[in-house]
Order: sequence, then structure tokens, then C-alpha cells
Amino acid sequence: MKKENRRKLSDAAIAFIIEERDNPHTVHTFEEISKLVEKKFEISIGRGAVSKSYHKHKNNEKFKNFSKEDSNQRKVEPQIKDQLKTEPYVAKKRIRDFDEDAGKNYNIDDFFKK
Repeated sequence: MKKENRRKLSDAAIAFIIEERDNPHTVHTFEEISKLVEKKFEISIGRGAVSKSYHKHKNNEKFKNFSKEDSNQRKVEPQIKDQLKTEPYVAKKRIRDFDEDAGKNYNIDDFFKK
């Protein structure tokens, strides 16, 4: 059976999950939060997905500062990360710990019997 393609949660939905879970006035389980998300955003989501999204993004400042008024008017902008401009790797010259000229004064034929 093929796994259906699922959309990612919007920033507003993730911010809502974090806000509801961290609310000091009410205590919600992940199951209750999933029902609240279904009502508010009309997205069917399981408690495992709520838990995963919460634990993944709970320390992200982007979602903590996400206001409710801003969420309705916010446009989706692609985030382009600056690519690091690095110099190519240049191998260093190998320093050998033995004398390469150690056997130059010997003849190889002297070591084998005739």
C-alpha cells in the first residue's frame, strides 16, 4: 500500500501547537491539541505528528515570536540560505619519517644466491 503524500504543517499551525502546549493557564495533551488544530486550521493531524512538531520546534525563536495577527497576513517567502564560499582543499606535502635513500648504495643482485 502506498503512503500518501502529506503536506507539511504551516508555520501558523506549528506556532499554535507550541503556544497551546506551553500555555501555563491550561494543560492540553497532544490528543487535545490535535483536535484544536483540526478545528482551527481544518487539518487532520494525529497526536504523534503534534508531538513530533512540538519537540522539533519548541526551542525555535521563530515560532515563539509568531503573533496571531501576523499569522493571517504573513506571506510565504522562500528561505534561501547563504552558501558558504570555501576554498578548495589543498593537500599538504607529506613528511616521511624514514630515509628514502637508505638502500641506494646496495645492489639487489648481491642478496640473491646464484
